[in-house]
Amino acid sequence: MNKASISVIMPAFNVSRYMEEALTSMANQETLPDEVIIVDDGSADDTLALVEKFQHPYPVKILSTRNQGQGCARNLGLSLASCEYVYFFDSDDLVTPDFISDMKDLAKDNAFPDIIFFSGRSFYDGVDESVIQLEYDRGFDGVFESSIELLEAFRASGRFSASTCLYMSRRRLWTDASLRFIQHFHEDECILYPLVMAARRCLVTQRVYFERRIRLNSTMTQHKVPKHVQGMHATVRTLLMLNRKVRDRQLTTFIHRRMRLFLKRYVSLCRSAGTEIDLNLLVRACLELRDPTVLAYLLYYLFDGQARGRIRRCMRAGSRG
Repeated sequence: MNKASISVIMPAFNVSRYMEEALTSMANQETLPDEVIIVDDGSADDTLALVEKFQHPYPVKILSTRNQGQGCARNLGLSLASCEYVYFFDSDDLVTPDFISDMKDLAKDNAFPDIIFFSGRSFYDGVDESVIQLEYDRGFDGVFESSIELLEAFRASGRFSASTCLYMSRRRLWTDASLRFIQHFHEDECILYPLVMAARRCLVTQRVYFERRIRLNSTMTQHKVPKHVQGMHATVRTLLMLNRKVRDRQLTTFIHRRMRLFLKRYVSLCRSAGTEIDLNLLVRACLELRDPTVLAYLLYYLFDGQARGRIRRCMRAGSRG
C-alpha cells in the first residue's frame, strides 16, 4: 500500500458541551481521515443531535445504542471499521491539525508498523491543576522490532500511558487476536498488554498530537465507584491469562511487574470504593507471582489495627535480613 488508510472511532456519552470542538478538531485536519465512526452510547443530552447536525467533511457513520459503556461503544465502532489503521478518539479531547497527515507519513516512512505511539499534553477545563497531574510525554523515539524491545524502552523511560488516544494501531491486530475492550472502566489498561504482545513492529515518537481535556465528572476525576474496581479486577485477570499463555521469560517478567502494580491498585480501589475484595483473585495472582512482598502488601491492606502492625514489623525484619 502507498498510504495508510485510517478509521477514527469516537464513542460519545453526554458530551454535548465538548463534542463540537472535538469534531471540529477532526474536520480541520490538513489531511482528512478516511472515515469517522461515531457511536452515541445512549446519551441523555443532545449529543446525538449535535453529531447529526455537524457538517462532516469526511465519510462518516453515525450510530446510536443504549448505554453500555465506552468499551462496548469502541467495540461496535471497531466492528464497522474498514481501514488499515484504527484510532480511538475520545469525544471531549482534541488532536493537532497535522495528526492524520503525519500518521499516514509515519506509517509509510517506517514500513507500516503495527502500532504508532505518540505524545500528548493536558489542558484543564474547570479543574484545578493541583487536583490531578497527568504525564503524556513518551520521552523517547524509536522503532522496535519486538514486544520485548518496546516494553524495555518504556520501562527505562518510566512512562507508559495506556490511553488508546495516544496510539494508532493496525486493525488486523484487533481482529486476528480477537481483542475487545471490557465494558468497565480501565478498559485502556486492560487491553494494552494483549495488544502490544500481538504486535511485531512498533514506532514511538515524542511528537505531541493529542490534547487531553481534564474536566470534572470524567472517568479520571470522578469519585471511585464499583466500575473502577471491576475494571481493575478485569485487568489483573487479563494479565493472569497472558502469563499462562506466554512462554518467553523476558515477557513474563514484564507481565509480573505490571501485575504487581495492578494488584496493589485493585486492593486500594476496593477499600476506597467500599467494595468486597476477591480473595480468590489475590490467591491466584500471588501463586503466579511467587513474590512474598506482594503477599505481605496485600495482607497489610486486608487487615486493620494490630494485624497491620505485625505485618509491618515482619516486612521490616525481612528487608533487614
